[in-house]
Amino acid sequence: MARTLEILPSLRHNPYMTDPLTQSFIPAPEAADSSVGDETVILHLGNDTYYGLDPLGTRIWALLKDGHQPPAIRGTLLAEYDVSADVLETDMRKFLTDLLAHDILVPSPA
Repeated sequence: MARTLEILPSLRHNPYMTDPLTQSFIPAPEAADSSVGDETVILHLGNDTYYGLDPLGTRIWALLKDGHQPPAIRGTLLAEYDVSADVLETDMRKFLTDLLAHDILVPSPA
């Protein structure tokens, strides 16, 4: 079964949950990825499910793999893309929450 993780600008942030933009993450050991053009496919080796990332998701994933954390990624993307901070933050929250929910990202060890 294929699942596509998409950035959804209309999703509103839930103030009762911990903000993923203030946390640190690393790719899960079970997440194997491959670039396909300007997109990325991630296979979760634990459940044999694969996920497709659009170009923005691919950029965020590459920065996470390089050890960057959400606050720094936010700044990088604001410099690279013509997008408002509010829209980007909403998109990043949804994306990071999806990656966490599907065990593609895990919290960084303290």
